[in-house]
Amino acid sequence: MTNFEKQNMEWNMVESEAERIFAQPIQSAQVEMIQSDMKQWAIENNLWAAEPYKDMVVLHAIDRGWLQANFTGLEMPHDDC
Repeated sequence: MTNFEKQNMEWNMVESEAERIFAQPIQSAQVEMIQSDMKQWAIENNLWAAEPYKDMVVLHAIDRGWLQANFTGLEMPHDDC
């Protein structure tokens, strides 16, 4: 291995370690699709300009059936058999 290759390998290790330490969060494709769907839904319902964003998220989730009363998603199923 040449001196250049050794230095290159060391810099690659330094660079990958720096990327690990200073990692940046990214959004998944699913998040982007949901945000796009919510924006389209809000524009169709005349909420985009007037409604606060947090309220819009809740209203969108309710309209899609993602939020249900007395349901947190942590409930255990019961088998009464």
